[in-house]
Amino acid sequence: MKTLARLGVLAGLMSSLWLAPAMGGYHVATALPEEQVLRILNNVPVFMITNDKGEPLTFEIPNPQDQSKKVQVFTFFINQQDAQTALNTIKTQQPDVGRVARVSAAALSGALKIAIESQKNPAVGVDIIPSSQQLQAAVDMLKKSGDLVERDGRILTKNGQPFAGGTPLFFLADTKTGNPIAVEAQVRENGQTRTQRFIPFYFDNAQLQREVDQARQKRPELARDTGIRVIMLDSLVSTMLSSNDPVAGQIQLIQTPDAIQFAVQQQGGSNQAGNR
Repeated sequence: MKTLARLGVLAGLMSSLWLAPAMGGYHVATALPEEQVLRILNNVPVFMITNDKGEPLTFEIPNPQDQSKKVQVFTFFINQQDAQTALNTIKTQQPDVGRVARVSAAALSGALKIAIESQKNPAVGVDIIPSSQQLQAAVDMLKKSGDLVERDGRILTKNGQPFAGGTPLFFLADTKTGNPIAVEAQVRENGQTRTQRFIPFYFDNAQLQREVDQARQKRPELARDTGIRVIMLDSLVSTMLSSNDPVAGQIQLIQTPDAIQFAVQQQGGSNQAGNR
């Protein structure tokens, strides 16, 4: 599995400044190329359970289209603690496997590559496990906005379709248009500080809320003109792959500080081992 790149960019965010709505009003002929989307996701740490050789542990399920065939499923966890809980279960149920298994950081781009491959090769699949806490926060938010309703103990979309779930991403949006708000921040990479403009989508709602609260102390109008909204990861990636808005290339997915620290430390340990 390809390792993470440029983690220092997102780990070194400094003094962000929320700006104007970032999407809309642009029209070009082409969407973001797949390679550019993969580069963006290559900066986002997620977690897998791997064996002693660093190979991801997978499981097989029957192919929904042909029960006589199997699908090899690669599992990615958004939260490293969820991955550790799954590893503990493996250690209990499959001691020989669990004895040498570990939680390893991987790039979210790897999940997208497998998802793309699965469109051509039905023998492989990908499962991204969201944080249950963040998914519940997203459901509560979508219920409040009317996008989800609970009926007869089931969660449905406002169109009456079953809610498919997924990995939620939280963002600050203009209350009138719903368009995401951009950020201009000082980032530090390789000892150098530079200004970067991007459109952040957070895996953790509380993390975004803290940053917005701090920004609103300096700019009270943000409380009047903006609000936190949610989108599912698969929908955002689909938008990135199909959008004809050039600022879609400024989208950044922001992992939690704990997740980034775990990945950076693990990556540093791997580099030290490789230099021995």
